[in-house]
Amino acid sequence: MNSFFKTFRFLLSTHVVALAVLSVVRLVEYICLNDFVDESVANPVWPAFIRGLWFDNVAVCYVMILPYSLLLFISCIIPFVNKIIWRIVMALTVAVLSFEIALQAANIQYFKYFSNVINASILEWKEEAGTTVVMILGEPSYWLLIVFGLTLMGFFIAFVWKRLEKTLSELLSDKMALSPSGRLKILLVSVVVIGLCAFGIRGRMGYNPIKVSAAYYCDDFFLNCLGVNAAFNFLNTYIDSNRRENRALDLMDGETALREYRRLMQTDSTATFVGDSLSLQRRCLRNSSAAFAVDEKPNVVMILMESMSAKLMSRFGETNNLTPFLDSLWNESVSFEHFYSVGNHTNQGIYSSLYGFPTVLSRNAMKGTEIPSYYGLPNVFADNGYHTAFYMSHESQYDNMNAFLRTNGVKRIRSQEDYPADSVVNSFGVSDGFLVNYALEEFKTMPQPFFSVLLTISNHPPYVIPEWFDTDGLDTEFAIVKYADYCLKQLFNGMKKNGLYDNTIFVFVADHGKVIGRPECEIAESFNHVPLIIHSPRLGKKEVKTLGCQADIPSTLLSLMGIEHDEFGFGKNLFMRHSTVVYSTDHMLCARDSAYLHIVDPRSDLVKSYDIRGKYTEVANDSCLYLDSLLRRRFAACEYLVSHKKTKQ
Repeated sequence: MNSFFKTFRFLLSTHVVALAVLSVVRLVEYICLNDFVDESVANPVWPAFIRGLWFDNVAVCYVMILPYSLLLFISCIIPFVNKIIWRIVMALTVAVLSFEIALQAANIQYFKYFSNVINASILEWKEEAGTTVVMILGEPSYWLLIVFGLTLMGFFIAFVWKRLEKTLSELLSDKMALSPSGRLKILLVSVVVIGLCAFGIRGRMGYNPIKVSAAYYCDDFFLNCLGVNAAFNFLNTYIDSNRRENRALDLMDGETALREYRRLMQTDSTATFVGDSLSLQRRCLRNSSAAFAVDEKPNVVMILMESMSAKLMSRFGETNNLTPFLDSLWNESVSFEHFYSVGNHTNQGIYSSLYGFPTVLSRNAMKGTEIPSYYGLPNVFADNGYHTAFYMSHESQYDNMNAFLRTNGVKRIRSQEDYPADSVVNSFGVSDGFLVNYALEEFKTMPQPFFSVLLTISNHPPYVIPEWFDTDGLDTEFAIVKYADYCLKQLFNGMKKNGLYDNTIFVFVADHGKVIGRPECEIAESFNHVPLIIHSPRLGKKEVKTLGCQADIPSTLLSLMGIEHDEFGFGKNLFMRHSTVVYSTDHMLCARDSAYLHIVDPRSDLVKSYDIRGKYTEVANDSCLYLDSLLRRRFAACEYLVSHKKTKQ
């Protein structure tokens, strides 16, 4: 038993010292890069170090699981100590931990140069490794940091190895035999220790393991990045880059696609392209669509409605009166009849509705470990003096929302972490009713003007309907839609009660639809056909027949408000006539006009075309050559812009 505790003490000291060294590096990083901190905002610094210790522990646990398993568990159950085995295991452990220390130290200069945490992009230098090393060693300003990193590594290696030799000496002199009960105790304790280490690798409770998003706690980019462990970031960005869904599609040459798409947009828009000729940056001036005066700044509340397919509304044929509020609002607002979600997932609806970019198959553009930067509605509104906020029902790091939104213009985020524990009703957090009431309370004191987004969830399984709500005998899957609609009405009435209604623009749009009935072909129209309703007492009623998708919301809304701005995405102003729309599902790229639907599966090269007038009738692909060309240009251009980080100025 004594040998077990000596082994555990040695391994734990190695673990703790590794964390201490990494914390020292983080402190030096903060001191060296303090100029990156936005001093105009009083953000506390200490949470970055707490989160840094959290991420460091994840990175260290990845390595320490090996010695905990081999030396603590096996060597103490089987009573022998082999110097060669111990030294090999600890040599591997020390080597990897030293690499983590070196990477964290190198991150100081890397962040200073690239304004980002070290990531898998450094592997692109492998073919020029010699040149890169010469460049680093040849720059005198790097020498001090190199010496600093090497000194810490040397200290760590010397400390561990000295402790290793001492522990080995003590273990070899310990000849006490283990009793069966003692061996059982060791077994139980070592299983607990290894289990805790495995939990350390996962990093947190809940349904998702730790992601970079957990390091983000404020609106200061540097302080958020300060808490990210460089080794963790490197490993996860490498995994991200090799995921099947993130591999580039071979639709056409990206530069060619972008140039052709620019020409198409130039003939289809009043916006003026500015800046880089291989980007979509364009200046959008105030035009005839504006319904508000130049100096007016109404609040904007966007409601992203979970799974609210257009086919759930009476307006589109539903006979059970599931959405009485939305149907009544449709007749009092600017409503869009032929509107589509860009994809089939919530993250895609958020990404496109706020930033104007299409989504590609099942790809989650927000979820990468390396947080991408975009310029969209939150940024434009913030630049125009708006307070920006986002309300979600679930944990903030779900789909990496916390990190992505904070990086891209959202100042206030409210999530499950902010709500009372007894308000959580299922694995997706609180109900729509709670979310609406929570937001309404904050709206009372929120600085105006404000731009706030509410992401609802109740219309997503597992369905939870309050006992007091009258379901009218409907099946749960339909009754929950009625409850979700009821909560939207409560938000609307609450804004009137708060005195905010008259000076607010409401944008009701689904994140995506859901399959209702039998799909018409390989894809179900109900999964992408969704409502878009823009309401304000100033706008009146107008039913827009233009084909559009969520990527068009920023351009359309800002045009309606008369706000001059720069756009970087693919959106178009839906008040100008457009005859096509492009979107995707998990496995299909889709383009449609009023007569045809054209679908492409880029993974299998499947291409099909349908005449959608009346029934979906398959036709020759020659009928949709223009749609095919448009689809390929749009998605290839999107991939080019995202991969070349041309999503903001």
